Amino acid sequence: MKYFVNEQDIVIPGQIIAEGENINLSGSVYKNGNKAIANNVGIVQKATENKIRVKPLKGKYFPNVKDIVIGLVEETNLTSWKVDIGGPYPAILLVSNATNDQFDPINDDARKYFDVGDAIRAEIRTFDRTRDPQLSTTTGKGLGKLVGGRIIEINPSLISRVIGRNGSMISKIKEFTGCKIIVGHNGRVWIRGENVDKELKVIEAIDKIIQESHVTGLTERVIQFLKEK
Repeated sequence: MKYFVNEQDIVIPGQIIAEGENINLSGSVYKNGNKAIANNVGIVQKATENKIRVKPLKGKYFPNVKDIVIGLVEETNLTSWKVDIGGPYPAILLVSNATNDQFDPINDDARKYFDVGDAIRAEIRTFDRTRDPQLSTTTGKGLGKLVGGRIIEINPSLISRVIGRNGSMISKIKEFTGCKIIVGHNGRVWIRGENVDKELKVIEAIDKIIQESHVTGLTERVIQFLKEK
């Protein structure tokens, strides 16, 4: 097996990544003869042991079961909410998946839990392409309404770079800014700090990660950036 790239390299469509027999491919890469070729602009995530994976740098969020997402409530109904999760399908949150309280749609108002315009952190409970994604805010710690702060949106394919290996990147940003930060698989990041300046510092750090996502040693570069700030 011969490799022409390293892990974390950025490749472009048509670029030959590797050459050899029995290549295991996944992501934005295809095989032509005995060559593995990039199908989109993306980051090489795996280039060892006959395995090649390229993660595209561009793309809309596509729901996956158990993903943690940040959604925006668009509509309130008697026993459910319609939630924008930034994907091709709107998501639905049923009252039965939003609270463990007894709920009577005749006497109770769903808006006492969530209302139009609220930001929520939720889990994708079910999704099978035959119906809209179903959300839940009762299946894990920290799910529910996000109060205050601000939300920014980035390309979902870059979320792993913002989080870092074993959470190293996001932990450092929290450490240097003192902000609470929640990252959703759907490319939304919720930030709440003591003041606007600290929140803007987080946004600048995330912007640096996005601009330099292909650079090696990115965590150290971001730490230096935060120290200088």
